[in-house]
Amino acid sequence: MLRGARPADNNGPGTNHVALRATNERLVLSLIRTHGALSKAQLAELSGLAAQTASVISRSLIDAGLLMAGDPVRGKVGQPYVPISLNPGGASFLGVHVDKREVRTALVNFVGEIISETALQVDDPNLDEVVQHVHATASRIREEIDPDERSRFQGIGVSIASRARLSGKFSIPWSEIERELEQVGRSLALSVNVSSDALAACSAELIYGLGPSVANFLYVFLDDSVGGGLVRDRRIGFSRGDAGPNLAKLLVPNGRSRLTPLRNLAIGDDAGASSITQLADGIAYAIANCVAMMPCKTVIVDGPLPEHKLRLVMAKLRSAIAGLDLPEAAEISAREGSMARKPVAMGAACLPLLDRYYPNE
Repeated sequence: MLRGARPADNNGPGTNHVALRATNERLVLSLIRTHGALSKAQLAELSGLAAQTASVISRSLIDAGLLMAGDPVRGKVGQPYVPISLNPGGASFLGVHVDKREVRTALVNFVGEIISETALQVDDPNLDEVVQHVHATASRIREEIDPDERSRFQGIGVSIASRARLSGKFSIPWSEIERELEQVGRSLALSVNVSSDALAACSAELIYGLGPSVANFLYVFLDDSVGGGLVRDRRIGFSRGDAGPNLAKLLVPNGRSRLTPLRNLAIGDDAGASSITQLADGIAYAIANCVAMMPCKTVIVDGPLPEHKLRLVMAKLRSAIAGLDLPEAAEISAREGSMARKPVAMGAACLPLLDRYYPNE
């Protein structure tokens, strides 16, 4: 049987009828995104909603253009059923990824297909430059869309690479970055979500990568820093920086009988075998601490490292996990993420999608 999800609790935050309906709409959308096309009966079974409620919700989402009904399918027995799937044109989102040498944008539809993509070569951009570029790009997209379809362009996601924040002109408070970019959103009547590259990449993994088949995992993002954290019941449980929970803050051995935050073990382009081994050992140590707090059998490691270097990290990490003095070590699977090989701005585009259409608490 397919893994289901619980509907909104009438005694919880969905008690208000409008909020309850919105919560259940998110649930139906997430189930179809996770499992693929489903019938109304399957939606009712998986969600725990009454059959009539599931039917009403799915019909309203079809009317809104977010879902579409396929041709009836006749099984061996019983009445034909109509598969319901996501409508690729139901919504679109602009993703903007800011790095020290490039600002890359991608317009992504509701099922993760890239509609258009651009790259602006820059030299350590500042916030004003990025704000102007985001405004110009989003404005151009709105102008190119048929006026009757403009409401389907629904949000902007901006991700800031750790290398840009650590030593570039973006080493400023997140609140300041957010405030400036939200003004762009208000001027265009679009929502804006701002986050780190690790959180954006994890969002893409959750929606389009391994997330649909793995509900709970530890996510590790490797760049000029180390970030990530736990994903539980397909909800990301880590923050974009040190203000909240983040794997980067865990103390691990640094190879000299001392403890250091995991982020300090990040490897550069010229990292040697010993540095990679030290990083893998540190990640394994962090995994051991996470497993002690929450059952977790899957670790996903991703990031914009060269492919050969990421594979070397994975090989050493699997060896380090096998050497953990933990009964659960044999059950922990370390998997290379699937999103680093996708357009980097796609992760940023997932931020508003996750915020608007995924189940929340």
